[in-house]
Amino acid sequence: MFRPHASALAQKGYRSLLIDLPGHGTLVDTTTLTLDACVKNVEQILDQECSDHKPSRVIYVGGSLGAYTGFHVLGQLKHRFGGAIMLDCGQNVGPGCSLKARAGIWFLRKISGNMNNQAMTGALMGTVEKSKADYHLVECCFAAGMFFQQGSSQCDCLRAVAPSDIIPTLDIPILFFNGSEDHRDSEDKWLGLCKDGERSSLHVYEGGDHFFCRDSRFVNDMLGQICSGGWIITVDCQSC
Repeated sequence: MFRPHASALAQKGYRSLLIDLPGHGTLVDTTTLTLDACVKNVEQILDQECSDHKPSRVIYVGGSLGAYTGFHVLGQLKHRFGGAIMLDCGQNVGPGCSLKARAGIWFLRKISGNMNNQAMTGALMGTVEKSKADYHLVECCFAAGMFFQQGSSQCDCLRAVAPSDIIPTLDIPILFFNGSEDHRDSEDKWLGLCKDGERSSLHVYEGGDHFFCRDSRFVNDMLGQICSGGWIITVDCQSC
């Protein structure tokens, strides 16, 4: 989902590795989405592509599901990354989450398990049409795991991850991005738990929704924050 952003970063001298989550894209027939499978997949790619780079030069980038699974990946592979950029993960949907969040996960599991791809496409495009996002939005929507029959597994991963337990163990700066109109009951808590508080930060885009990183009103600023932040010293960007 970050291909257009990766192209823009390449023009600024950054290298991006765009990977499929287990059970998604090129991995749909060979793997099932689990948290441990995410760790294994990322570790294999790091071994193949980043073995000659210092960990401080590798940054994990994840949005929405990729951010929540990313917390788990970072917790298991602490020594492999020098920082993280997390988008659309301001709400706690794991252990101790609110009733509203639990209801949302239940609803996601319900529709992903009872709709065929045609119906799911119609529902998702209905949501997309209501969004103000306009930066390659439609093409990214078809990468969603629900189209690969991974909806239930997505929900299992989301419910299992506890950012409040993982974030305090990470000795890296974390840059959080969210849209003001998205669900975000825990973003301040996540930021406050960062061990490297001096270099970690939270940016909320007013009027942005869950697709804010696909909104041309915010894309240039977001990429500028990523490239110009004082704590960013990387030329490699790990995305999922």
